[in-house]
Amino acid sequence: MQPKIVFKNEPKLSEHEVDAKFNERRINLVPYVQDFISSNERFKEKEISVTFADKGISSLISIIETSHEKLVLKIPLSVNYSWGEAQFLKVWEKAGIKVPHVFEEGELGRHPYTLMEYVDAPILGDVYTNEELIEKKIYLELGRILRIMHTPETEGYGLVVNGKAEYSKLSEQFQGPDMQKRFDYVKEHKLLGEEHGSLDVVLKMLLEHVEGKKSSYCHDDFGPYNMFATNPITVFDPQPRFSNGYLDLGRSLCVRIGHGISPGQLVEGYFGNEPYDKKVLHACIVLNIYMKLPYAHKTKKLKNIQNWQEYVIKNKHLLEK
Repeated sequence: MQPKIVFKNEPKLSEHEVDAKFNERRINLVPYVQDFISSNERFKEKEISVTFADKGISSLISIIETSHEKLVLKIPLSVNYSWGEAQFLKVWEKAGIKVPHVFEEGELGRHPYTLMEYVDAPILGDVYTNEELIEKKIYLELGRILRIMHTPETEGYGLVVNGKAEYSKLSEQFQGPDMQKRFDYVKEHKLLGEEHGSLDVVLKMLLEHVEGKKSSYCHDDFGPYNMFATNPITVFDPQPRFSNGYLDLGRSLCVRIGHGISPGQLVEGYFGNEPYDKKVLHACIVLNIYMKLPYAHKTKKLKNIQNWQEYVIKNKHLLEK
């Protein structure tokens, strides 16, 4: 006997034209959610309610509730860029990080899916303002958490393809179509130029930094809005990437800088009392700014762009000999 399924709402759509393709996929995936529940032994003969979460731009998130359990079915909307979430969550859980426990993973309509634990807690970024996160030294704790997440070692760089890295070397990723397209966009729209520091110098510094080193399982979107306010903090919603820890930290710092937030505590928590290379970390931030600028420009996030431009000008000296 098939389960009785009640959908409580419809997926929330983005108002940005650049997200039109994802909006279409979000709607098209709804029947797959119904089919998944109907054919899954876990839900056999049960009464099911499904609520689509109103947050999450890049995924269709379904909260599935029965009389005795509540689960999350997450389906990333990108066909190419979102594989590996279950794999990364399992690695971090084994390393001692609190993450939603994964029950099942697979593929629906050419998209990966993860069926995981529902965490009944508010988002960390909704509970505290940025001032409170700094005052309570929570960013310090986040830095420590990210450092532990980077402890498991792996090989290669880039997206997850058949469980492994897309590229064997960072230099190959730099030459890949995704990065080159973003570099070209930034140059074409004059969002950054030589007056902000040389991109060639940034890439050279990063290649020298990673030479001979293993890569890490990186979150690529690590921040208070991808964490639950539990004790200890629960990390979720990665954009799985094989990369270097400095680059992943640089991604988080880039986002904070874009919002006008001082990244000092995050750096302090990550490195503790260990010395670190400030020039390399700055190069990581600059590269991530290049990665973030095209979408910010298309969605008119003008304040973010201004903050990034001011940051790179202020710290241009870190790219000089």
